[in-house]
Amino acid sequence: MGEIIRVARYGRPYSSADIPILASGVVRVHCFSNERAYMLLRYLFLLLALLIVSGVAEAGPANGWDLSPAFDVRRRQEILDGVYHFAPEQDRNWIRMRTRAGCGLSGHHQKFELRLVNEHRHFLHSDTDFDWDELIIDRLSWSWFSGETTSFTFGRQDIIWPGGFLMLEGHPLDGSRSIYHNAARLQTGGDWGKLDIALVHNPQQDDLVLSGDQEKILTNGDETGAAGRWMRGPWQGSLVWKRMDGKLEFVDLGTYTMGVRYSGPKWNLSSLEGEIALQYQDESNSTDDQDGWAMAAQAFLKQGVGKGLSLEAGGFYYSGSSDDLRSFRSPWGSWPKWSELYIYTLLGENTPGRVHVAAWENVAAPRLNLRRSLGAAMGRPLKARLGAAYLLAPEPDWQARGLLLQAELKFSLGGGFDGHLLWEMLDPGEFHDGSNGLAPLADNIHFLRWQLIYAFR
Repeated sequence: MGEIIRVARYGRPYSSADIPILASGVVRVHCFSNERAYMLLRYLFLLLALLIVSGVAEAGPANGWDLSPAFDVRRRQEILDGVYHFAPEQDRNWIRMRTRAGCGLSGHHQKFELRLVNEHRHFLHSDTDFDWDELIIDRLSWSWFSGETTSFTFGRQDIIWPGGFLMLEGHPLDGSRSIYHNAARLQTGGDWGKLDIALVHNPQQDDLVLSGDQEKILTNGDETGAAGRWMRGPWQGSLVWKRMDGKLEFVDLGTYTMGVRYSGPKWNLSSLEGEIALQYQDESNSTDDQDGWAMAAQAFLKQGVGKGLSLEAGGFYYSGSSDDLRSFRSPWGSWPKWSELYIYTLLGENTPGRVHVAAWENVAAPRLNLRRSLGAAMGRPLKARLGAAYLLAPEPDWQARGLLLQAELKFSLGGGFDGHLLWEMLDPGEFHDGSNGLAPLADNIHFLRWQLIYAFR
């Protein structure tokens, strides 16, 4: 720690000691010389969008338009016991409150969508000033439809591929408030299969913040890319190109990822889900020869084993850096796919110039999940899950990261209310003994979360 990170748009360089702070969104930086003028432009942009929506909506159903409101609020508390083992304050206890509101306007083979979001976090521990966080545009898009198989969407939108292995999260450094991409997306299909193509540009900082901090860091650099997938039956083939212009990075990075996915019944089992991705990395302005190949894979068998009980068994693998392979960089797959607890532990593996938020690299595990429907509580569905994974670090020599245990209970209360309880525990292995240049982790660490969501339907 202590190396200097070159940040092009900032008034001072940051040391890597700042990285955990950057990841929590506490550091504020300045990038606009005329903030008031820029804020005025943002409000004028939103006002124009509202006028368009309200003007068309006033015409009403008589002209073939349908206005649908959307609103949801999510409250969650997360307690992290020893998870920040690399920081002076190792425990965290916070409450997050996310509110989203917007509307959709449909008609004449088109759809306009607008949604605003705010998520503020109140720290119960450690002692941190309360921050309302930003009010941002989470969705602002126009869609055009042709028949039942073709659509084109332009603007701010969520893009999620099944499983989220390569495509889901647009900006991992802003926490859990949103996952949008700024994109143009074409989806079409026929007897030959289905095609899904997106052109994406996600800047490091949001240019459409309506209120609050105008310079929160969302990604490690400005991202531009193209993602496409072809689907037929249980098969999917994908190609993803992504370019990151280094801001927090020392170097600019281009990745070219090819993936193959299968999801469907196989061998008399309920389902088989498998995906493999091969990636070429091009560090264009590196002083060393850092170009090379990386790979990642996942595979799971799912089968019912009793009344309401299902078993999921398999594993996942993300390459680490070695003489033969580079660390895999999932294009837009940095989210808590495998664990809510371990994404925070990965922060302790920050490399100079890069914040490892949910950076699944140099990690592999066999994994087991048991799921069961517990019937109904108060006439509402209740589902439980027990999970275990033995985490490993492929590089340098397949050291044990530790045993990860999970227990989750999902419930519905009716009337638009849903929630869950989640507990995770890590019993650390030899990878975390301090011999790999990382802060040692000796004791078991825990993650506990309760969550309640209300959605207007």
